[in-house]
Amino acid sequence: MTFYEYTQNNSGGSFVSNEKVCHRLFVEADSYDEAEAIAEGLGVYWNGVDEGTDCACCGDRWGSASLVNLERINQKGWEAGVYSNETSIEKEKEWHERYGNYPIHTTPAWSDYIFRSYSGKIAFENIEQYAQFLADEYGWTTPDARIFYKNGTVREVSKNR
Repeated sequence: MTFYEYTQNNSGGSFVSNEKVCHRLFVEADSYDEAEAIAEGLGVYWNGVDEGTDCACCGDRWGSASLVNLERINQKGWEAGVYSNETSIEKEKEWHERYGNYPIHTTPAWSDYIFRSYSGKIAFENIEQYAQFLADEYGWTTPDARIFYKNGTVREVSKNR
């Protein structure tokens, strides 16, 4: 499966969220061009600033697709950490509450270097898990992400915390 990701910029200080678009879209497609055509059919557009649709100081609402390569992400691992002046035991507990359901790439550890943190790396088993992680970490709309599969199935993903 090949997925392309479209992330919405909050041009003008707000996100557009309706029955088709939200903060983040994942489109399963056989090619970049096919993904772009599907995204356009959903309401994704380009050059909004030039066309006067989007805020000139905030920038275009939509950018081009990014290929989601979970294999490559998982090879490097996704940095997942919690930072503060709390004790390592408290941070370890928080880390496991936030990231403990993901496959562990690099075992988390406590560090006093520069920032007091408990961090490790996680991996993702599938596009749904990746979308959920992004919604939980960076979610702005409800739903925060929609996954559009080639078979016509659409899955909505909302922030859990």
